[in-house]
Amino acid sequence: MLSQKKIFAELVHKDKKLELILDIDKKCPFLEKRQLSEELLFFELSQSIVGQQISAKAADAIWNRLISFSGKKQSFLKFMSESDLKWARSQGLSQRKHEYIKEIAIKILSQELSLKSVENMSNGEAINFLSSLKGIGPWTSEMFLMFAYRRLDVFSIGDIALRRAITKLYAVDSKNHEKMIKISQIWAPYRSIVCWYLWEYLGV
Repeated sequence: MLSQKKIFAELVHKDKKLELILDIDKKCPFLEKRQLSEELLFFELSQSIVGQQISAKAADAIWNRLISFSGKKQSFLKFMSESDLKWARSQGLSQRKHEYIKEIAIKILSQELSLKSVENMSNGEAINFLSSLKGIGPWTSEMFLMFAYRRLDVFSIGDIALRRAITKLYAVDSKNHEKMIKISQIWAPYRSIVCWYLWEYLGV
């Protein structure tokens, strides 16, 4: 894998605007080594589900409450498979999100579902596979590919914060998704990395 410095140089060569957001002193987590056990992949997917359609601040608060009960990351899968709705609601988790997370946990433990199977899929195949699970859509799938699998070339037009950052940095109309996607294509094969620094740019 190329060093962060070389990746930055390649990105800035393609898009000078990125000089404003790429910070060599901030290490992008997507460049770190992956851990692909079912337990850790479930942990990451659950965090993406919790973050659906709510602010980053609210998502972090709920997530931190949830994981404080299970101890180690590896214990979270079994813990959520046995969790009840009353407890989940008391932590701020909605009924539907609890159902989605618990159902996925049960399917993984019964070996009906394997999140590790995503390893051999293309981004498109992985998004289709993940989106077939109840409660998982394109945004959650894209976040999972970035944060759990650390795939370096994923972009999520469904992410409100990314759209805000692009609007701010490129003076693009916030509703012009086609133009935003076209801009993101310049960053290939490192779109995930740029996304992370755009989030940092906004402070989310």
